[in-house]
Amino acid sequence: MKVNKSLLLISALIASTIVQPINFVHAGHAPLDELKIANQMEAPVEPQEPVQEKFLDIKLVKSESGVEAWLVEDHSLPIISMDIGFIGAGSINESLEKQGLARLASNTMDEGAGEYDSKSFQKLLSDKSISFRFSSGRDNFQASLKTLTKNKDLAFELLDVALNQPRFDEEPVERRKQANLSRIRSSIANPDWIASRILNDRIYGNDPYAQNSGGTLTTLQALTTEDLKSFVENQISRRGLKISVVGDITASELKERMDKIFGDMNAGLPKSPLPMVELDLGTNYIHEMDIPQSVITIVGEGIDRFDPDYQAAKVMNFILGGGGFGSRLMEEAREKRGLTYGIYSSLSNLDRANLFTVSTSTKNASVQEMLDIIKSEIQKMQEEGVTEAELANAKSYLIGSLPLSLTSTDKISGLMLSLQLSGREQDYLEVREKEIEALTSEDIQRAARRILSGNFSTFIVGNPSHLKNEYIHVVDIPNAE
Repeated sequence: MKVNKSLLLISALIASTIVQPINFVHAGHAPLDELKIANQMEAPVEPQEPVQEKFLDIKLVKSESGVEAWLVEDHSLPIISMDIGFIGAGSINESLEKQGLARLASNTMDEGAGEYDSKSFQKLLSDKSISFRFSSGRDNFQASLKTLTKNKDLAFELLDVALNQPRFDEEPVERRKQANLSRIRSSIANPDWIASRILNDRIYGNDPYAQNSGGTLTTLQALTTEDLKSFVENQISRRGLKISVVGDITASELKERMDKIFGDMNAGLPKSPLPMVELDLGTNYIHEMDIPQSVITIVGEGIDRFDPDYQAAKVMNFILGGGGFGSRLMEEAREKRGLTYGIYSSLSNLDRANLFTVSTSTKNASVQEMLDIIKSEIQKMQEEGVTEAELANAKSYLIGSLPLSLTSTDKISGLMLSLQLSGREQDYLEVREKEIEALTSEDIQRAARRILSGNFSTFIVGNPSHLKNEYIHVVDIPNAE
């Protein structure tokens, strides 16, 4: 399925009946409603042009100073979305004593910059309906911007000063620090959060991936303005910079904007690539907690995103448990036995680790029955593979659902940035579609045997009874206090 030239206008018009756009904005910001803007435009929708060869017409734009971006130019709506990624600038760089630094930086870089203090900066964003957000992951640090074309000068100015001249004034830093501390205190009673802390601590060992990217009660309190300034100086640089832009802007204008914002940015120091993490798997853990339902997470080795069997593995996972209702795990555990409201499997990729996980919850007395069902379905997938009907349905969904999700400029820009951060080429969406279409049931079974035959660790938080296997009891929650 291809995307024609009037993609954004058509997508906005159908969004109300398919998928509502999600705008990541600072509290108090009014998100741009592309459906409303489309409805207000007097010009009729142009007839669709013949199907293009490309899924998205992505142009590589390079500025005079050497800054590069992926651009999908579309002037059907007066909106511009930009997503920015800094590869390797996430929490992976934090020491034990500085856990939560990247998260706190993402919370405070739009709380005042340049000549604007926190209140004036936020007021400009709100008054001009500019959506602006920073976020931090384990590997990368990101920023996103969405603005009406008429407000683009101010929007790009605010982005410029936020990236290059963040203030980190005492009041907003302390306010956001306290908000994070409150988040952790409330999470300490959340079994899913507890399971994540224990899982990361046990499978990653001494690697920084084991740490709490959101910080701990102790480390967050100790973080200072100097720590935040040091983070920006060392991590916000042109090294590993990736940019995607969608909407009402030309390539020539984008070049000028990029030179203004990123041209004089710190070049950054080269980083030596680190080896893949050796996951510590095969041991089971339990944290006893007096709750009516136990949380269960099973984790094993996943598959690299550049592995030849990657697409086969994604299809296999969709059929097993990634597809929600209709997946095998959901059918067996919920529909037939009523043991849970939901059970899901997933494949995830970090820069240095690939995971396969199954997650669910069930009443304490049913935990072992649930574990037996999961084990049985994993074994069945390896031994029997998938049916032709399951394969056809999975292909249809995985190929057909992607265009329907691109209902706004920010969603398209976000997808483009994720492709860049993952090391994909501009034609990856076409390549992906062809690879999925070519898959056979033998491919799916081969991927299943590769992934599902390895060692697994099970993590349980709750008060289950009559467990068959041995479990190590974990009393203290790692990286919380």
